[in-house]
Amino acid sequence: MDRNRKILDIPAFILIYFFLLTGCDGTSPFSTTRGHSTSTIAMEASPYFIANSTDNSPLWDSFEGITVEDLTNKAKASDGESTFLLGLIQFGHITGFEREPDTSEGIRLLQEAWRLGVIDAGHSLFTVYYEGIGTRISKPLAQAYLQASAEKGYILSQKRLGFAYRGSDPRGLVEKDIQQARIWFTRAAEQGDAESASQLAAIYRKGLGVPKDERTAFEWLKRAENMPFDGSISHGGLAVYYEEGIGTEVDLVQAYKYFDLQGTAGVPDKKRLEAQMTPEQVQQAIALSRAWQEENRTFFPSYYGLEHQSDGSYR
Repeated sequence: MDRNRKILDIPAFILIYFFLLTGCDGTSPFSTTRGHSTSTIAMEASPYFIANSTDNSPLWDSFEGITVEDLTNKAKASDGESTFLLGLIQFGHITGFEREPDTSEGIRLLQEAWRLGVIDAGHSLFTVYYEGIGTRISKPLAQAYLQASAEKGYILSQKRLGFAYRGSDPRGLVEKDIQQARIWFTRAAEQGDAESASQLAAIYRKGLGVPKDERTAFEWLKRAENMPFDGSISHGGLAVYYEEGIGTEVDLVQAYKYFDLQGTAGVPDKKRLEAQMTPEQVQQAIALSRAWQEENRTFFPSYYGLEHQSDGSYR
């Protein structure tokens, strides 16, 4: 089994608020705070791995129905995944494992999980130190964990590092550097993160740190649509690109299709386009939209022929 797996989100049963904020070799000396002695937190495991996977959800499969005591025993035997999950449990925000939080112990366990090779723990520790969850805020330490996990392939960390260099949240970690932002968004997009691909489209369309290139911007948006992580985020941009001919030919049928795939948010735009289209073109666009919804098993009211009403209801 390939242990160096790529994911975006952890399974629903272990969702934790600090882990979902919107992956440097891990050998740098990190100074910890508030009860944690200065130490070198090195990733010792080889190969390192990402514990959560959208391919086979190993944490879900391995730990469904397990007890805290079981996890504790596995963690004592240096099982990285058990140590990681046990660390998350100590923050008191995991469904099915509610308990009195012990954030100090949680931080220790996350650090141990990182040492054992669990890349996910690096992103969690980034959030701990960036937000000051159970410890003092330490942006240098937060940046170190974010950088380390990003360089080891963790998509969430790559994307957040891209936003940091873009000058967006998380703020204050690094100096704004659009070239670095482009590098990290590219690494995340190449692993299937559509939001990062959409950010690249904006960078090329506006010419931020690169020559303005509408064709490349359009190509990134088109690639985003089929990316496994939130591909639908590209639909609004693709609708505009097709309507205005940005990086591609004007195609009102395609524009209408993508506005339709935005659900109720696209209704005003569809009405505007209908004035410029023949009834046959509208029906062609609707057919394309329905085909996409069927293929992706995602359905909007328009699929059933429901009309959007001004009061927000359907008929």
